[in-house]
Amino acid sequence: AVRHGTSDPMTPAPLPVVLVVGSGAREHSIAAALTRHCAGRTPKLLCFGSARNPGIQALCAAYEVGKMDDCARVADFAAKHGATLAVIGPEAPLDAGVADALRAVGVAVVGPSKALSAIEGSKAFALKLLHKHGMAGLPDFREFTAMEGAREYLEELGEGNYVIKADGLCGGKGVKVAGAHLASIDEAVEYCRECLPHFVICEKLVGQEFSLLSLSDGAHLVHMPPLQDHKRAYEGDKGPNTGGMGSYSCADHLLPFLSDAALEAAKKMQAETIVALKAETGEPYRGVLYGGYMLTARGTYLIEYNARFGDPECLNVLSLLDPAADFLGACEAAAAGKGLAQVSLPFRRLASCCKYAVPEGYPNRSEKGFVVDLSGLQRPHLAYLGAVDADPKSGSLIATGSRTVGVVGVAETLEEAEALAEAEVTAIKGKLFHRRDVGTAALVNSRVAQMLSIQARGAREQPISIAVLGSTRGSSLQPVLRALASGALQGARIALVVSNKEDAPILERARQHGIRALHVPVQGRSREAYDAAVTSALEAAGVQAVLLVGYMRILSAQFCERWAKRCVNIHPSLLPAFAGGMDLQVHEAVLAAGAKETGCTVHYVEAEVDAGAPVVQRKCSVQPDDTPLSLKARVQALEGPALCDAVSKLVADVRAGRDAAVAASTSSSDGTAAAALTYASAGVSIDAGNALVDDIKPLAKATNRAGVMGSIGGFGGLFDTRAAGYKDPVLVSGTDGVGTKLIIAQATGKHGSIGIDLVAMVVNDLIVQGAEPLFFLDYFASGALDVKCAGEVVGGIARGCAACGCALVGGETAEMPGMYAPGHYDLAGFAVGAVERADILPRLEEIAPGDVLIGLGSSGVHSNGFSLVRRVVERSGLSWDAPAPFAAGATLADALLTPTKLYVKSCLAATRTRKVKALAHITGGGLPENLPRVLPAGVRASVDATAWTPPAVFGWMAGVSRAPVEELLRTFNCGVGMVLVVSPADATALVDILRAEGETAAVIGKLEAHTEGAGPQVSVTGTEAWGWA
Repeated sequence: AVRHGTSDPMTPAPLPVVLVVGSGAREHSIAAALTRHCAGRTPKLLCFGSARNPGIQALCAAYEVGKMDDCARVADFAAKHGATLAVIGPEAPLDAGVADALRAVGVAVVGPSKALSAIEGSKAFALKLLHKHGMAGLPDFREFTAMEGAREYLEELGEGNYVIKADGLCGGKGVKVAGAHLASIDEAVEYCRECLPHFVICEKLVGQEFSLLSLSDGAHLVHMPPLQDHKRAYEGDKGPNTGGMGSYSCADHLLPFLSDAALEAAKKMQAETIVALKAETGEPYRGVLYGGYMLTARGTYLIEYNARFGDPECLNVLSLLDPAADFLGACEAAAAGKGLAQVSLPFRRLASCCKYAVPEGYPNRSEKGFVVDLSGLQRPHLAYLGAVDADPKSGSLIATGSRTVGVVGVAETLEEAEALAEAEVTAIKGKLFHRRDVGTAALVNSRVAQMLSIQARGAREQPISIAVLGSTRGSSLQPVLRALASGALQGARIALVVSNKEDAPILERARQHGIRALHVPVQGRSREAYDAAVTSALEAAGVQAVLLVGYMRILSAQFCERWAKRCVNIHPSLLPAFAGGMDLQVHEAVLAAGAKETGCTVHYVEAEVDAGAPVVQRKCSVQPDDTPLSLKARVQALEGPALCDAVSKLVADVRAGRDAAVAASTSSSDGTAAAALTYASAGVSIDAGNALVDDIKPLAKATNRAGVMGSIGGFGGLFDTRAAGYKDPVLVSGTDGVGTKLIIAQATGKHGSIGIDLVAMVVNDLIVQGAEPLFFLDYFASGALDVKCAGEVVGGIARGCAACGCALVGGETAEMPGMYAPGHYDLAGFAVGAVERADILPRLEEIAPGDVLIGLGSSGVHSNGFSLVRRVVERSGLSWDAPAPFAAGATLADALLTPTKLYVKSCLAATRTRKVKALAHITGGGLPENLPRVLPAGVRASVDATAWTPPAVFGWMAGVSRAPVEELLRTFNCGVGMVLVVSPADATALVDILRAEGETAAVIGKLEAHTEGAGPQVSVTGTEAWGWA
């Protein structure tokens, strides 16, 4: 007989019975991990969820559907089936106290008590607790239970610098951020009212978010690999927020913008939080603590905590569990409140990428009820079912309206993992979509680029500018970019990447990171001539030091002298040993020589190859079974850190003003004269400016007309009005820009038509006065002159001038290092026209009720309202290279960059009849704001919107923006770019003239008698015919 309370060593321990609470893809991945990683003790699984999940049900002995926050019912189900352990997935059951109810019936739980789950359920509780216990990395915040003081605190934080969080669980929708959701403090105050009776206002953090999940037994934490989630619904981080469209992690258990130090700061916060919770409540935290963090220029900051596994992050981390990992044992230890440190829970050093397939219309109006076909999956064990059910008759999977299936790719690199996930999610059939860009190099690198910019702006001192010369992939540059983005490496920025090969992947790597990329073609030039061209480009960009990363050219002596002690190269051996070789040749030589160790050397570049003094060396042992390829892989892993160390040394040397690093002192270390500081080395290239002038001259010459004197390049442009045929001229001047339409051109590299916009915006204003544009000047400003880009812009200006008979007589090209970000420029135009004194418009004294309005069709948006246009595009979720929804065969960028229509020639043909009383250029403010500028006080304009059909772009913007028609009329031209005021008797003849000049012309309204103060001076009726409502 065996006494009660003792065990028989011959009787095997009963297998655990594990209850999983929740019924989504997260819980499916938890259930799968419990059965796969259980140290041979396959548990009996139970599930209590809000819906039926066929994937989970296939793993379970019992399954019940009900309200997950019904504590008694969940506890009864667990007791009925003899559950020994429970893992709670969602936040709502934790907030309701389900963990407490389960523990009360003897079930150990992975999940904190109701009191402890307030770390997620109450933003105010979490922030006050952590502030009380002195935790670093918290944003400034204040708690409010009434409106008193809310506006004052918002104003204290400053416009655009606040986040408002409703207290309590809000399904991820209780947080609104200045800029993204709130356009002003007034809007913020209104949202605060909506959040009553309890909300928190926090300082807005700027940087990159990342997630860290840790399993805790109350004393010990096991950290999982950090991840980055993608909350927005559409590609390019556009569209509404969701529960998460996917996430990724990297093989080194960091992220491309995250350093060890930044991650350790987050781990330290997690540990301190566990301690603070125990001190506050007296209870150990047994479960998963999931921290959302922001890496900023000031370091790692906490955004918020969750008290459970993240979704989709859970799918990633559990797919990374090592085959030897005992996930079941770890959950048991965490639930028991002891022993977690003794359980093996390793994660493979692999990358992962999770992508969710979601219903069309998600997240706001999700399709449901359609069949989901998974038959095409190649790795069904890494596909986790979410909002799906099984048809009882056919067995087919049926979508139920939310995130449908999550798939995970696991591989040695993120690139490979993303490709696997993309192949799998694409194979799922149904009315579904997914974000193709999750985990892609383009998106990930754009986030690194954002951090590079943030770190540079937040630097205490001006970072030194470094150029990279490369001919290959530039893989060794990536650790440098990560170190700069994370803040681990400070004081430098990569200002320029140059290659001798147009298709070198390092150029695309640069572009994806927001770094200016430049191809300098060899074109048969001698080594010295080519290197001189490269040096000119470096100086124009204000470069102070140079890194060679896979640069497949021998440098000239002149280049080495110019950049002496300021240019470094990396070689895959411990120089001076095995100098002169390249790539695998070096590793083959190391093995052939029987060397015991090898490594890499960063060395100064001198005319003799690999002869420069070492700056940094990193070493590794040579293993008996090494091959050239395996040795190369280990040495390459050293190159990134070595380059980071070398950059740090260059920064220190430049800042210290050493002769070895800065060619600014009177002599070099050997006593010879060092290179002097020049205007070019300060970032302004006179040669580049001269090259641009040479490129522009033939373009400007082609615009010459009667009256032009002299040529471009002088101190001023000369014009003879007599030679132009004027007798009693009045000069009319105008100036304008292109606004934020420039941002689209710069983002897409499409600069060819923006100059036409510039000309049109200026000269269309001149013709309104009756003036013929005579000559034009432009102003082009950038941080570093890109001759090709500037040439394209000025080429557009020249085409615009030629189209309206206006001479391009000169301009200013301003190069201002530090004023503009790489790739950015600003543009302004100035024009002078002439009109005979008797022909000046408007002729206000002639305008009378009964006069007719003739409208000239626009080519599209023209150049006003692009701040709203860009917000509309952002809301649509479309990328610039996506097909335009309103223009067949064109990309969105091309359609929106359609140049502003030039009305000069057609309107001159009309005004020379002397039958036009006034002209109005319809720009910002639209018809309601621009027509009154040319009308006398006694009349009002009645516009009939049924007289024309606006271009499709306006209907698309109306639909996406949901803005009222009145707002659109006051923002855009809505299809009419110019309006003529004429007598009714002259209308038909003038319409015919305008149409003969190629215009889409129509009578769109008339003038009526008007009493000042009796309503607006312009009314637009009939807009319902446009179908925008």
